[in-house]
Amino acid sequence: MTTSGYDVAIIGSGFSGSILAWILAKQGRRVAIIDSSRHPRFAIGESSTPIADRILAKLGERYGISELVSLSSYGSWQRDFPDLVCGKKRGFSYFDHRSGTDESHLGERSLLVAASPTDDRSDTHWLRSDVDAFLFRSAVDAGAVPMEGSRVTGLECDAPNRLWLSNDEALVADVVIDASGRGQFLRRMRRRVDLTHRLQTKTRSSFAHFENVGSFSDAFDERYSDRRGHEPFDADDAAQHHLIDHGWVWMLRMNNGVTSVGVTTASWDIRHPTDVDLLTLFSNYPLLHSVMRQASLVAPDAGVTSIPRIQQLCDPILSKTCWMLPTTAFTLDPLHSTGIAHALVGVQRVAEILLENRGFSAVANYRKSLLREALLLDHLVAMAYRHTASFERFTAACMVYFAAAIHSEERMGAGEMPSTLWLADDAAFRQALVDVSVLLASPHSNTRVLREVAQLLQPWNTVGLLNPDACNRYAYTATK
Repeated sequence: MTTSGYDVAIIGSGFSGSILAWILAKQGRRVAIIDSSRHPRFAIGESSTPIADRILAKLGERYGISELVSLSSYGSWQRDFPDLVCGKKRGFSYFDHRSGTDESHLGERSLLVAASPTDDRSDTHWLRSDVDAFLFRSAVDAGAVPMEGSRVTGLECDAPNRLWLSNDEALVADVVIDASGRGQFLRRMRRRVDLTHRLQTKTRSSFAHFENVGSFSDAFDERYSDRRGHEPFDADDAAQHHLIDHGWVWMLRMNNGVTSVGVTTASWDIRHPTDVDLLTLFSNYPLLHSVMRQASLVAPDAGVTSIPRIQQLCDPILSKTCWMLPTTAFTLDPLHSTGIAHALVGVQRVAEILLENRGFSAVANYRKSLLREALLLDHLVAMAYRHTASFERFTAACMVYFAAAIHSEERMGAGEMPSTLWLADDAAFRQALVDVSVLLASPHSNTRVLREVAQLLQPWNTVGLLNPDACNRYAYTATK
C-alpha cells in the first residue's frame, strides 16, 4: 500500500468540489480529488441565479480563473465556451394548470419575474454532466490529483487525517472536505447526528432529461391569442414552474435541445413516476401535454430518477479539519433554485479559510452561516408549498423569497459580501417572515393578505414586488 500526502483531500468531484480543487491547486496547494464514479455522468441541480453568478465571477476574479468569470453569464459563456452546454435563464416563470384556472386577465394564473435585463447578461441552466466534467478536468489541469473510481474505505479524523481507498492507496491530508453530495460520506463514516428533522419542507421528486420538448411560451400565447408568454421575456428562457395537482413540474431548457423535466410533490400518497407515468401525468394537463407529446427521454440511461425525500441537513463540521461543503450538508428543494448559489458561497468561504490560514473561529462562523441560511431557506420554501392551493398566496410566498434574494444581490452589487445570504442575518426580516407566514394562513381575503404582505416586505422590497398594477409581470428586478 502506498501513502501520499496532501494539503487537502476533497471527496466528490461535482461542480462545487471541482471548483474548490481548481482554486486550491491554482494557488499551489497539494489537492487530491477522490470520487467513486467517473465523468461524464448524469446529475440534477441545474439552474443558476444572479447570486450564484456574482459569486462565480468573484471567485474567478479573486483567484485568477478567467473561465469562471466567463461562465457567470450566458453571453460570455457562449462567446468563450460555445461547445459547453448550458441554457439561457432570463428569470423565473410560473403557470397554474389546475382545473378551472384559465386566466380571465393577465397574471391571474401566471407569473414572470425577470432576473436579468438582457440575454447577454442572463443567468444559465447547467447541463451538469458537461459542466461538472469540464470543471473537474480544469481542476486536474491546474494540478489537482484525480482519483476517479476510488472509494474511501476508511478515515481517521486527526492531525493529519488519514484516508484509505479501495485501490489499496492511503492518503494523509491536513484537511478533508466532503463534497460527496447526498452520499454524505463523512456523516456516514463518523455517525454524526442527522438534523433533517429540523426542516419543515417535506417533498419528493422524479426527474429526467428529454429531447423534443415543445415551446410552452408559444402554446401559452396560442391559448390566449396574445403574447403573454413572452412578456417581459420569453417564458421558455426561465426556470419554468408548472403548478399541478399535488405539486409542480419544472422545465429547464438547454441550448442543445435537451430539457430537464421533473415533478416535485409534497403528497406522500402517490407513487413515484416512471418514464411512462411521467408522460401520463402530463396528459392530464392540456398545455403540458401539448409540449411533451413528442418528447423522448435521453438521460439517465436507467430512466426517470426518483428521490423519496429530497431534504437532508447535518452539521457541516465533523472535526477541526474535516468539513462538508453545503451540497453535502444540506439539500432542500428545486423551488427557488437556491442550490448552486448556496454551494458556491460555501466554496468561497472554505477557500478563504484554507488559503488565508484563518483559525477555527472562521470554521465555526462557516458552520453558523450555513445552518442559518439552510433554516431560512427552508422556511421560505415550506411556506410556499403550504399555499400552492391558492395561486395568489403561493405568489405572495414566492415574493418573500425574491425580496430576500434581490436585497442580497444589491448588497453584493454594491461591493458588500453579506455574512449570510437571503437576509438570514437580518433579525427584522426573519420576524417579518414569521408574520407573513401567519398572515398567509389567515382566513382574510386574498386582496387584504397580498396588501398586508407587501406592507411587511416594504423595508426590503426595492423593486415593487406585489404591485397589483404589475399584473404579475416583473421586468425590473434584475440587478446584474
